[in-house]
Order: sequence, then structure tokens, then C-alpha cells
Amino acid sequence: MDDRLSRACVNLRVVPVNLLDALCSLSGRPSPPSKPHPARRVYGQVLQAAASLPLGALQPGDVSAVTEVRAGLLNAHVPPPSDAAARCIQHTVDDLGPADLWTLAHGTAMTRDDLAWGATASLARERLEQPDSLDDIAAQAIVDEIAERTPCRWGRHHSDAVRAALYRTLAGLADVLLEVSDSSPTPLAWSTHDNVRRASTVIGGVVHDVLVQKAENPPSSAPPVWHHPSPPAAHTAWQWRITNGPTGRASHGCGPFPSAFAARHAAECAITALAAGRCSL
Repeated sequence: MDDRLSRACVNLRVVPVNLLDALCSLSGRPSPPSKPHPARRVYGQVLQAAASLPLGALQPGDVSAVTEVRAGLLNAHVPPPSDAAARCIQHTVDDLGPADLWTLAHGTAMTRDDLAWGATASLARERLEQPDSLDDIAAQAIVDEIAERTPCRWGRHHSDAVRAALYRTLAGLADVLLEVSDSSPTPLAWSTHDNVRRASTVIGGVVHDVLVQKAENPPSSAPPVWHHPSPPAAHTAWQWRITNGPTGRASHGCGPFPSAFAARHAAECAITALAAGRCSL
């Protein structure tokens, strides 16, 4: 297995067969349907493309940024390796027709927000030199038509919007792999009670308590456009908090995260940073 994929498995403490589902949990998207569903196959191809990127050479978000640059929505310099990865991702869906695009959009739990971004990106690319002030309205009309029509009644604009939205979704998965494989979490022994995860560790002779619980003010999340067999459970958001010392304790928290698994991983990365002196409570 490629080095990035191996490191991701170690950092998340999962076996290779469960890595894709773990990365989906980190990103906040439901896992694609089980094999041999095309969405799972395409996700696997994307992870293989991202796995070939050199360790430490990119920042999380670089691959997603490329999709915006290539769509004309962002003016920024992107590292050549991330551009190459984005091209590989695009090749996985470039030649697909409406029926196959719908299968992937359905399997990746695409939302109206995803489709709106895709419609905006496809219109921006088409009108790069002469943007139209009515593009936002046109993009919403495209989204409505995609959701209401069967794929056999999609036109070019509908397919282009779905294709662009898939670029972004798949790039996001690649960025999650980059982040996880470059991270250095400190493994903690977690216990769970009343849906709250707790752990503790000693840093500099001081006990640090770590708590992962539901976020107090979770952001609203959009449901998939088409029914998905395993949507995110209740769209629950999570947060972590670290405290230290027996009295007058300092504390720091962060969130929201899309899953308890994601919050736990982020907390373990925060503990590593604390132990290394890169941050403080």
C-alpha cells in the first residue's frame, strides 16, 4: 500500500479496508454504498491519485483550491503536484454521461449546495471573459432542473454542473487524505459515557483531560438531493475541549466537527501540538 495510505491507516488506527469509510466520517459525508457501487470505485481511484503526492509538500485544501482556480472562481497560485492530482480526479468523471453522473452524485450524497457550486463553476468557466450578473439566478435554475428531471432529460448545462460538483467533492476527499497522512495524532485511551468521549494524558508533569461531546450550536447541514442509503446520523456536530491542572484550570476547545471520530482525531492532533510546545491552552 502507498505510503500516504499506510500513514493514514496508522494515524486513524483503522485497517486498510476501513480507510475510505473513516475518511468519509472525517469529511462529514456518508460512506458510498458498498462494492461494487461506482462511487466507491471512483473514491478509491481518487485516494490512489492523492496517495502519490509527496509527503509534506502540500497543505490541506490545495487540491480543492485547484478546482476553484480551474473553474475561474479563484485567482491563486497552486503547487504543480496538486494541479496534477486535480487533473487525475477530473479524468475519472470527464467522459461520463448523465446516467453515470447521476449514479455518482447520488452515491456521494450530493446536496443542493454542491450542485449550486457546480452550476456556478460551469457558468463561470463558460463566461470567463464576460461574466453575467444573472449567473447566480441561472445557477439556481440549473439546480432546480437537475433535482426535478431524470438524467435522460438533462442537457449539457446540467451535466456540466454535476461534473463540476463532483470535481469539488472528490478533491475534498483527496484533501482529507493529505491532512490525515501528514498529521501526528497522539493515541489516547478513550472511554465513552452518555455519548461523551473522555481521555487524559500527562504533558510536562501536568494531567490534561480531553473531552469530546456534541457541539452546543451545531451548524445546519443540507440533506442530499437524492435519497442516500446511509445519510449522516441526525447531522450531529461535535467539539473537543482540553483542560489542565487540578484547580483554576486553563482550557481550550475547538469545533464543530462533522463526527465524533473527526473531533477525536483533531483532539489527538492538538495534544501532539501541546506536547511539542507549538501551542498552549
